[in-house]
This record gives sequence, C-alpha cells and structure tokens, in this order.
Amino acid sequence: MQRKIFKNALIVDVIRQVIFKGWFSVNQGRFEFVEEGEVTTNEPCQLIDLKEKYVVPGFIDAHMHVESSLVTCSSFAKAALKHGTAAVLHDPHEIANVFGADGVKFMIQDGNNQPLRFYCAIPSCVPVTRKKLETANSSIDPVDVEELSKLDRVIALGEVMDYLGVIEENEKLMKIIEVARKNKLLIEGHSPTLRGEKLSKYIAAGIGSDHTLTNPDKINEQLSKGMHVMIQEKSLSEENIKSIMNFPDRSRILLVTDDVIPTRLVKGHLNKIVSLAIKNGWKPLDAIASATIRPATYMKISDMGSISPGKIATFFTTKDITELSVENFYCEGTELSELVFKPAQFSNLPETIKIKNITTDAFKLTNVKDGKRKLNVVTMNQFNTLTGLINETVSVRDGIADGDYVNVCVFRRREESLKGHVGLLKGFGLTKGAIVSSFAHDSHNIVAVGKSIDHLKKATEELLDMKGGMVFFDGENLLKLPLEIGGVITSNEVEKVAGKLDDIEKSLRKNGVKHKNPILFLTILALTVSPEFKFSDLGIVDTENSLLMGNQ
Repeated sequence: MQRKIFKNALIVDVIRQVIFKGWFSVNQGRFEFVEEGEVTTNEPCQLIDLKEKYVVPGFIDAHMHVESSLVTCSSFAKAALKHGTAAVLHDPHEIANVFGADGVKFMIQDGNNQPLRFYCAIPSCVPVTRKKLETANSSIDPVDVEELSKLDRVIALGEVMDYLGVIEENEKLMKIIEVARKNKLLIEGHSPTLRGEKLSKYIAAGIGSDHTLTNPDKINEQLSKGMHVMIQEKSLSEENIKSIMNFPDRSRILLVTDDVIPTRLVKGHLNKIVSLAIKNGWKPLDAIASATIRPATYMKISDMGSISPGKIATFFTTKDITELSVENFYCEGTELSELVFKPAQFSNLPETIKIKNITTDAFKLTNVKDGKRKLNVVTMNQFNTLTGLINETVSVRDGIADGDYVNVCVFRRREESLKGHVGLLKGFGLTKGAIVSSFAHDSHNIVAVGKSIDHLKKATEELLDMKGGMVFFDGENLLKLPLEIGGVITSNEVEKVAGKLDDIEKSLRKNGVKHKNPILFLTILALTVSPEFKFSDLGIVDTENSLLMGNQ
C-alpha cells in the first residue's frame, strides 16, 4: 500500500483538546507522522490536500445493540461508517433471546468480517430476569459465557439488567458474573433506579458502567463510586450537561447510542449524539473526546481513539466541529467507497416462530367480561418509554375498551396457537388499525397493539406468513417489514428497512399516535426490566418490584 500524506489538515487532538493545522502520513493502514506546520517531502507518495477541513478520529460507541437497527452487522457497518463510527461494543442480547449462544456466534462472525470494528459483549441476562415474569425463548448460562469469552473481539459481559438478581445474589447470575471476572471481561451495567447501599452492592459485584436515563444526582453518585457513566440521547439535557461540565475530570464519561432505529441511522449515528451534546452546552472537543479516546481507554483498545503515530488510520473529515457531518471517511487509510463488506451467512439458523392457529378471542382482554369494569391500565407519556399504572373504570365491549385505550397482546412465539395475555394501554392515541411486531425487547414474543380485533387478527396473520417482522393494518393499508432472521433482523440494506419503517410510522401518526418515537416505544412495551409497568405473555408486570399483576 502506497504511503499517503494528508496536508492542510485541521487536526483534532482529543488528548490535549486542541486543534492544530498540520499534516499526517498513513503507511500500511496506520498513522505514521502527525506534525504541525507545512509538509515537505520528495518521497514517492499520494499527496491529498484536505483544504483546512477538520480531521476527527473515528468514533467509538462503547454501548449499543446492532439489532435495534433491525439489520445484520454487515448492513449496519455500511450505514454507520458513513457517519464516522469506526468501532462499537455491541451486546447482541436481542438475537441471543431468540437463538441463544448460536445467535451470539452468528453476530460475532458477521461482525468480524467487516471493516467497521465490532467488539462483542456476551449477553448476561437471557432471559432478561430470573423471575417468572414472562415466557422466555432462549437462555445464556455460565458455560456459554465461558465458551464465548474465548472468541475473537469478545471483551465484555453485556449489561446486567437483572439488577435485583445481583442485589438478591441470584446463584446463576452471580456465577455468570464470576466467569466474566475470571476471564477479565468488562462488565456492563443497567441500573436505572439503584441508589445508596444497593448501588454499592451492584458495583461491588464487578459492574463498571451504566447507560440508563440519568440526572445530576445519579451521575455524581455513580462517578463517586467508580462507575463509567454513559450518556445517551435521552440523557442529553442541559441540566445534565451543565453538571458534567463542572467536573474537573470527565475521563469516565462516555457518549453512546444504545438503540438507533433504521429511520434514524440513515441520518446519523454517534456523530448525531456528539453534535446534540455540543448544541446543548457540552464543550466541542470534550464531547468528541467522550466518543473517541475515552471509550478507547475504557474498552482497552490501544490502537484507536486519537490521531497519533502508530494508531490505526481510521478518521473522517468535516467542515464544522460543532455539527459533525462526515465529508470523507477513511478506514485504515482507505476511503469508504473502496471498502469491502461481506454479506451475513445465516442459513444455519432455524425458524423460531411456531404459531399456526389464530383465533379471534385471543385478541380480547384477558378474563374481562363486557360492561363497565374496574381495570388495571398501563399509562404512558409522549416523550420516552416510562410507563405508569392506574386502576379505573372502563367500558368494555366485545373485548375492546371504549375511549383512549388500545389492546396490548403479547403471545408466545414458540406455541402453535396464540397463547398469552391481553391488557390495556392508555394514551397511545391510536384511533384505527393495529401494529404487530416479532421484534419486542427482550424475549421477542409477538406483541400486537390495536383498536380493532379484526385488524389485530389480520396484521398477525400477515406477520406469521412472512416468518416475523412488523406489520401495520388499518382496514385499507397493509404495510409490511420482513425480518427474516429470527423475526428480529434482516440482511437488507438499512435504507430499504428505514423506508418501510418510515411508512409504518407515518401511518401510526396519521391514525392518531403522537409519541416522539412510537416504534421504539412499542418495541419496549414488553421489556420486563423497563420502568415501571410493562406487558408480558403472563400479564402486566411491575418491573421495579418484579411482580406479575392481573387486569383487575
């Protein structure tokens, strides 16, 4: 490979947090010289004039889930590289909840074949909780963790979402953590509500990070107890950023994406998070450091994170250091247009959706007779995934409630007939139609939400015919997004997936839905560790207390 010299560059030094005008050379895929001033050389090389564009190290996303973009690693890499993301630490717990360890191996193999560098975290909570709150479809046990920890680029144990399992010292979960510590893996956390002694016990188990919705008091306590605090979009409030900017040492604060749906991925990835942080008051070079050198240090990646001699020459150019739109991306010195992406090989993965028999009654409220009834109703807001619970009098007719309610049906994907639970959600706004999805954090049972039994039934039939995915039906419009790999992801390009998903979201909005991120909200309705009340195939779940509740 011929040496390349890049001149007239505004080099972003994320270590000193300064910008200097200079030049750098790339040889055999690595930075060679990185110097201030003008370049003079008589050696044969390819000389590239950057015309005073900023040069930024490739972004490193220290906590994310590829499957949230509904695509394979190969399709994800094509999209994310365009936005400057050079490496990710992904936790494939979505596909693990469908295929177990085989699903994790598939994601590792697919990721290791791509120019974007995929590091893997072994899912720790499959199923998501050890308590019988739902019907799980697969599991990861200590033996799996031991085996997977030996694979290339496996560096972490994925987010320990069953934080109550740690507090209560669940035997299986503690053994999984013990195996991770023995193999010197990072251990990722998920602790939305832990404080005081409970948080200390959680951290003492070996857990080193948290990425959940946060506030200044929570950030202060977690930092003081030695955690790495990961800030995702929903936590980029001006209040949080002002608090962060007051810390003399921000080396343990990272910017991450967590979940990025396809319609957002086509527009940006970690670059959008960094840009939003800057817009809301985060100092630009410090924000960039929290997406480059800091995650590299956290993940112990010694050859990435900064534009420095000897490191991998993965970087991008941009005209604006505060709005980080990528102009040109280079991976190991090679331009994006010249990179090779290998398609995913998934033919050995089996079908996992077994449902064949569909009855109309399965979509009606569980154990609720017609008439006025006092029922438990899950409530929502229009901005995030937080939910509450009220008990109020509802008028029920033929299994459907009158008013601003929708039926939420959760069916077990491995049963031959529709078996599960149907409850009520208030505030979604849907006036007509139904949406059904086999992508539903984290067990990925079938979730159907709608106002009409007939629409729910038709949408579910279509989903089963295509072996999984998402379907919207309102009596006139039938919109389908196939997810042929376990009903969770597809090998199609992100742009194609985004187009179909956008059509579904527009139809939801046309029919009354006003939530900021309706698809993301719907996919988390069955997540039994997401505050505070969610749905499972066994009933309404009080997620904070790990309790099952009935409709009444």
